[in-house]
Amino acid sequence: MMKHPYLPSVFPKVAATCAVVGAALTSFSSQATAKDVRIAVPVLSGHFNEQGDGRSKAALDAIFKECGDKATFISYRWGQHWQMFEDNSDIDAVAIVWDDAGVSGFPSDDFIHQKNGVAFRADKNFDIKTPEDLAGLRVLGFGGATRMFPSLAVALPTVKSYWEAPPGFGTTLALVNDNVDVFITDGLIFAIDYMERAEKTGDTYGSELWPRMSFVGLFPENGDKMHFRRKDDRDAFNACLKTAQDNGAIASATASYVEPYRAIVGDQVPKQ
Repeated sequence: MMKHPYLPSVFPKVAATCAVVGAALTSFSSQATAKDVRIAVPVLSGHFNEQGDGRSKAALDAIFKECGDKATFISYRWGQHWQMFEDNSDIDAVAIVWDDAGVSGFPSDDFIHQKNGVAFRADKNFDIKTPEDLAGLRVLGFGGATRMFPSLAVALPTVKSYWEAPPGFGTTLALVNDNVDVFITDGLIFAIDYMERAEKTGDTYGSELWPRMSFVGLFPENGDKMHFRRKDDRDAFNACLKTAQDNGAIASATASYVEPYRAIVGDQVPKQ
């Protein structure tokens, strides 16, 4: 799995305290007696919100429903979820793990996928289909974007300017204020963050202060994994994951988490 094009400093969706969200799910084990599987998860837009709900949560619900255990999701601020898995043997698994995070355990197959590309003001009417179409534009990236997306690095000599957002930088405002032309980002995470910011100010998406945005996926899909403490649990989870993918359960469960943001992402978010 590639490291994701969002950092806590760019989209700070963190919780000051951890919240435990329990979900009665059928499980990834064929045992007659259901186990209580404790899973550490991050508070992160598009995955698990402050209430423990989100697209990744819905995907996991669908996967575990194919099996027979009860899962308890425990929410932590971003990055702390990895450390809690390492430090607390009572936690059986951790969700949303980057390959370079150095997390121990047994990694699962990818259970949900994202699409990365560029967000920009819709009134710009840019015709962007490939990284080469960024030529002449002012491009805002995130830390490590050119390492993650080699095609972006290749296109850099042709762009008007390129720089990477420092921690805490207001990326959405850079687009709104026309300080940059495009922002390298995960489409769904950007859409959620942007629309929620407009709502929290008492305004609406598409207003003069919060103009409409477009998103174009430019880079290959990337997926998210879980790490399990026990190999048998990982293997059973992967079997249930395949079933949920094949029968469309993940696509069905996650559709409602994408629909409110179609005005920005269109049909570019992977179905599962």
